[in-house]
Amino acid sequence: MPQLKSRLNIFQDYEIDITITNNPYDFAVTDLFKMAARINKKRKFLFVSTVLGKHLAVRPQVPILTGTLLAMMYHEKLVGEEALLLPTIVQALKKQQGVQEIVQRVEARPLDLLDDTLFIGFAETATALGHAVFNAFGSKGMYIHTTRELLPDLEPFVTFEEEHSHATSHRIYSEQPEKLRQAKRIVLIDDEITTGNTVVNIIETLRRRFPYVKQYSVLSILDWRSAQQQAFIHQMEKKWDITIDFIAIMRGQFNCSGEPHLTSQQVGVTMQETQNLSLLSIKEPVERKCYRSIAENGIENEAPYLLATGRFMLTSEQHVEQKRTIEGIALQLKKLRTDGPALVIGTGEFMYVPMQIANYLGEDVYVQSTTRSPIYCAHDTGYTISEKLAFESPENNGVENYLYNIQSHPYSELFLVVERIASKEIVARVVHALQSVSDAKVYVICLHELEGE
Repeated sequence: MPQLKSRLNIFQDYEIDITITNNPYDFAVTDLFKMAARINKKRKFLFVSTVLGKHLAVRPQVPILTGTLLAMMYHEKLVGEEALLLPTIVQALKKQQGVQEIVQRVEARPLDLLDDTLFIGFAETATALGHAVFNAFGSKGMYIHTTRELLPDLEPFVTFEEEHSHATSHRIYSEQPEKLRQAKRIVLIDDEITTGNTVVNIIETLRRRFPYVKQYSVLSILDWRSAQQQAFIHQMEKKWDITIDFIAIMRGQFNCSGEPHLTSQQVGVTMQETQNLSLLSIKEPVERKCYRSIAENGIENEAPYLLATGRFMLTSEQHVEQKRTIEGIALQLKKLRTDGPALVIGTGEFMYVPMQIANYLGEDVYVQSTTRSPIYCAHDTGYTISEKLAFESPENNGVENYLYNIQSHPYSELFLVVERIASKEIVARVVHALQSVSDAKVYVICLHELEGE
């Protein structure tokens, strides 16, 4: 396959040269990502995904189909046969048309796994992507995602570091470590592999917990590892006597030149006076996990988690049950829809459940999530991030979160879906921030607030 070279402007005279070395489905670069400057000394740029529903709003079926495509690529590697709907999914992602119907067709034909397989999604950005990969399989699967959160009442099953990230420490918590150890294969899912160091760090830890697992697969949208970094992975395979397969939608290398001249005039934390917050109670009973968390600044949150996120592990059977619950929640929220476009907003690592809610809400619905990743905002023509809101995380108070480009659509409704609220006052400030940039009706749905409790 011939190499494709392109130069993209990030910001001002800061540019990136990209060489695409493997692109089996002939995606254009802009089909998958745009570039932006990042306020981080370790790494001053960001590949802003156009298919994840994280930093940019997308139709919820787009990230679901992106995960499904990776699942089908993995399945093809296992069985040597292309899934029937794979070409249809590729075209749908390129055109972003007909996605709702295709999601329904995909979910009616789940893929089969050869062995008990553990899928692990990487926080923060790939928790929903990993879940979408897992969602494509019908049985023999387990899903869990890493977390940046600290749960003092539960011993982490795994801990490892991600050096280039804005928040480096990852943990995996499980109430059923013996169930996890039944896995014969392990699949790691991230949106982007830059050096492979994070993969090495987690596999080095996982090997101690899963000494009999010899087959690892790493799925990603983008894989930027150099030839030297790929050779290092091969050395680790020989050293550890395991196989590590890398599967990516697009593979290549990049090199940045220039320097971004960033000003300090960025949006600060919203601290306006707020009125009493009205939460929308959920009628559908949800299965909860009662653990407290402690934020980086020591603030404690005692609100329960949800089983449906996969944070503590989901089996394929549990996943099917939880999807029925999520659809019931969506049916309740659908009654609040008008004829205009709606945006469902997830928070931090809590992405997949809001994404599935959005998937069931009908036409003209988008999904997006808050993030702790500080992207530089500018009004320059053609620049990716034109406006942002900054506020404390509703779940981990004291940790600054951001929401980008809310004004890009004239929404009629904004559904802010929060897993667990630490402070209603903080959430009220988030609502105030949303109302300052949008005329949409704002609904706050906290999924541990059940009707009648």
